Amino acid sequence: MNNKYIDLLKQQFNNRIDIREKRPGIYQLIAPFYYEDGDMMDIFIQESSSEGKLRICDYGMALMRLSYSYDIDTPNREKIFNRILTENNLSEDNGNIYIDIDPEKLYMAVLQFTQTISKVSNMNQFKREVIQSLFYEMLKEFICTDLAKYNPVPKVLPLQERDDLEVDFAFNANQKPIYLFGVRGTPKARLSTICCLEFLKAGLPFRSIIVHEEFDALPKKDRKRITSAADKQFVDLDDFQKNGEQFLERETA
Repeated sequence: MNNKYIDLLKQQFNNRIDIREKRPGIYQLIAPFYYEDGDMMDIFIQESSSEGKLRICDYGMALMRLSYSYDIDTPNREKIFNRILTENNLSEDNGNIYIDIDPEKLYMAVLQFTQTISKVSNMNQFKREVIQSLFYEMLKEFICTDLAKYNPVPKVLPLQERDDLEVDFAFNANQKPIYLFGVRGTPKARLSTICCLEFLKAGLPFRSIIVHEEFDALPKKDRKRITSAADKQFVDLDDFQKNGEQFLERETA
């Protein structure tokens, strides 16, 4: 790595950093950036395979440390992890988190990299908030991609005179349409229960699916009401992603 970029980086950090060559062409950045437990972040700089670029990476250290308390072992967690990287313009290869940049952008890229590593390292702490904010988006994405062959139709009003009773997605089956509701929290659980009961009251032929964000988090009375009203429930998005297509295949056969 060109010494002028090393000297510039040290200057931009007010000489509070050090750069040590670990192997030919691979440098470790010793800087005041820390993991949650107080250990210094693992930050390495090397020449990228892209001509004239530098690569900032961690050689898999962030994910290894995270694995001690939290595994990225479900589709939801993988999407959250990938979303963090994408939003911060970083990539991952076999556990190694990295970003390729022009050498003159090294300072800002280091800051961007450390902020992203901090988010990844703390996934076990903010996972619930992130999952909540993405629940409906991830449900929609799964339905519109993995279940596209079942021709899902969003935002359906089975009772035209009742625009307050909206179905999140409808699937056409041979005998009865299938109405799907994504349920995050008590208000949506109650609305979905009312929808199912009103459709039954109106004599509509249909089957209903409830996909919960977290079924066990609902109050006991709401769990009983929605269980009584719905035909099929999935306790969380992971459950639906694993078993939903099999259920739809049986229902539409």
